[in-house]
Amino acid sequence: MKRYKIKGKILSPVHIGTGLEIEPFDYVIKEKKFYKISLEDFLTNLTKAEKNKFNELISKNNINDVREFIIENWNPKKYSFEYSCAVTEEVSKIYGNNIANIENQLLINPFIRTKVKNFPYIPGSSLKGAIRTAIISELAKKTNYIKNIRAIEAELLKCQNMKGRLDAKKDPFRAVKIRDGHLPCNATIISKIVNVSKDRNGQLKPLRIQIFNEVTYSYLSGNTIEFESELLIDEKLQKTNFLNLKIDIDLIRKSCNSFYGDKLIDEDKNFYRGTFLEKFSSEISGQKFKNNSFLIRVGRFSGVKSVTLDNYRKPGVPKGKNWGKTKNICEMKYPLGWVKLIFMEM
Repeated sequence: MKRYKIKGKILSPVHIGTGLEIEPFDYVIKEKKFYKISLEDFLTNLTKAEKNKFNELISKNNINDVREFIIENWNPKKYSFEYSCAVTEEVSKIYGNNIANIENQLLINPFIRTKVKNFPYIPGSSLKGAIRTAIISELAKKTNYIKNIRAIEAELLKCQNMKGRLDAKKDPFRAVKIRDGHLPCNATIISKIVNVSKDRNGQLKPLRIQIFNEVTYSYLSGNTIEFESELLIDEKLQKTNFLNLKIDIDLIRKSCNSFYGDKLIDEDKNFYRGTFLEKFSSEISGQKFKNNSFLIRVGRFSGVKSVTLDNYRKPGVPKGKNWGKTKNICEMKYPLGWVKLIFMEM
């Protein structure tokens, strides 16, 4: 078993979600800090007068007043909470101005966290998935066009079954394992994600979409977050008759730097160049990758080009609309999802 110690450096904000959204009844923002609260604990510990007031608001079905009651009466020194993290000034302002506006749902997309200590982490499956996409796309450059799009992975990874589909037992990525990368407890901040397009003058303009996401701090935001993981390659399994393709660290490094490097340059040149985001995009583009490091992109908002194969890209989009014409950016400043991985054999 070959083992590699992985050190991850988050270059731009990353969001890896849980698939769930948090409603205002389950969180409170006070003094630019987000608290994931326990509504049950809050209600249990109210005074008799406070409980009567709360029940009165519920009976009147006045959701606005219920929201205001919770934020006015909840206190981190008095009540327990699952976890907390920072909040940007803009998110804090929007929250304060809209807590009584039922039309604004104020939903927050949280970052994935451990079950025991509620610490944020980068799943090994996300890292492995990013690597898999890069390798398959690079392999596709060396082969003829494959007509059966459902059989692309199986053919390129040499793990076809009798019907030409992917046989999981023969999948070469069975021999590759990546451990979760745990982040510091203060690694995240609730931020506003904005969907932008380019106008006729080539400048970025925000579309009217409001998304609040818990994202990591990053190199671009001036507070670099790093994490450690481990990459294991089962050479013994690779020598069996099950696997027909051998994946090693050199293939991983070259594939990721080629695939994601192209996406980084393309995005910088064709979308951010000449706009107010050019400075931040160029900072990532200027990163140096030596023989022991490579670039990947992970999490939501990575963009269709970073999660699909170059020669076979057929994203599902509404009829009549072109993909790739908009980008999601964090706080109208930062592209999302870029991570640098440095490895060392153990």
